[in-house]
Formats: sequence, C-alpha cells, structure tokens
Amino acid sequence: MAKTTGPLLSLGASGSVGKTLTYSTWKGVSYVRQLVKPTYRNTTEQMAVRDIVSDASIAWKNGTTVGATAIDAAYKLAYTEAAQGQALSGFNLFMKDCMSINLVDTVGVKSYTGTLEIATAPGVLV
Repeated sequence: MAKTTGPLLSLGASGSVGKTLTYSTWKGVSYVRQLVKPTYRNTTEQMAVRDIVSDASIAWKNGTTVGATAIDAAYKLAYTEAAQGQALSGFNLFMKDCMSINLVDTVGVKSYTGTLEIATAPGVLV
C-alpha cells in the first residue's frame, strides 16, 4: 500500500475520484487505493459470516450473557488487554475468536448453527 503525502495538493483527502481511486485514512495514515466494487453473491458461507458478525456485535454491545459467560466490563477489559501489542482492539480480538469458534465446516461448506458460542477468556477457544 502506497502512503500519500499531501494527496490532491491538500493536507488530506477522502472519498473516490473518477470511479477509479479512493482516498482514505487508516489509523492516522493517509492512503489511496483502487476503487473496489463489491459483489454480493449471498453464498451460504457469506450469510454464515454475516450472521456471526451480527450476533457477536450485538452481544458485545449489549453486554449479553452467552452460555455461562457474561460479556461485562471485566470481560471486555480482558480482551482489550489481550489485544495490546497487536494491530487489534479488544472488540476485534473478540470477533476473531467468535469467527474461529462459530464458523464450522460441514461437508466442505462453512456454516453457522445460529447459536452464538464465545470464548470463556480471551484467546481460549472452546
């Protein structure tokens, strides 16, 4: 990824130009990339991933109890501390763990049972 300095003769830029380039910033670093047009094929795997992301995000946001594990301030703090030194936030690490636990391979196709399972502690997969 190329870093930009003074993109478009300015101190900062964001958005797309001419349906070819997209200017943005990530963690304070300006960059430019090719405009990507996503395709939404709605495969079984894509729908499974979307469902897990949705369920896990809601659980994290609302502080839900999943199984015997409560997603409370201490749980979130543990994830935040476990993510230190990585390019992840506590939420990102939680989501990564949720994907590892819940996205199961059934006969060559990855799927989701619809019942969210979470790690009892950061990085401790069930």
